[in-house]
Amino acid sequence: MKISVFGLLEFKLGKKDVLDERLNTLEALMKPSKTTFISADFVDASGVNDAEGIICENEAKLDLIISDLEIIENRLTRIADEAEIKILNRAKDVLEENKCLCEENFSEEERKILFISNLSSIKPVYFVNKGDNKSEEEIIFNAYYNSGGICFITGDKGKELRAWSIRRGTNAVDAAGAIHKDIKRGFIRAEVIAYDNFIKAGNYIAAKPFMHLENKDYIMQDADIMFFRFNV
Repeated sequence: MKISVFGLLEFKLGKKDVLDERLNTLEALMKPSKTTFISADFVDASGVNDAEGIICENEAKLDLIISDLEIIENRLTRIADEAEIKILNRAKDVLEENKCLCEENFSEEERKILFISNLSSIKPVYFVNKGDNKSEEEIIFNAYYNSGGICFITGDKGKELRAWSIRRGTNAVDAAGAIHKDIKRGFIRAEVIAYDNFIKAGNYIAAKPFMHLENKDYIMQDADIMFFRFNV
């Protein structure tokens, strides 16, 4: 996942681990050979078009709003479609109230138009107050989840314990593809244990009663512990 950073001059850009205490808890229970967290790529404001979400220091919010206003005003001079003009004018009104577009309730169809128009603030924005004493670790974690990311987990004793990055709403077969395309291609079923149930049980054997088999259409839940059955 790529996340664009507005403001936060001391925030170092680049690929960073999304540290998750849940993996630390599982590590203590499973005793894996290694533990791998998900990561996210943090880029500057110039990379916002390719980003899935935004971190914005409150003092930089105006820059985000002005950028979108300039895009709208330019686009309104070049289009003739009345429906699109109406949507853009509504978006302009929101921005002129000093609000980002993600703070307004647009319909799914309206959101599509705003995304196509490359308006940055329609993307999820995680705001950070300059006076907050949040750690970089906390900012990264919150920004990742605010941007629509979740994770699922694989691993066992003596093997790698790993979190995998997926989007909220991803189904089981596409989640399998996050590991390897062959697992997706040969997907049969997914064995799923909810994270909280595994923690209650303490290990895979005790967690067996909580395990459920799911087909490819199962919608993944955050921190699901997964084993994929496949055949290629």
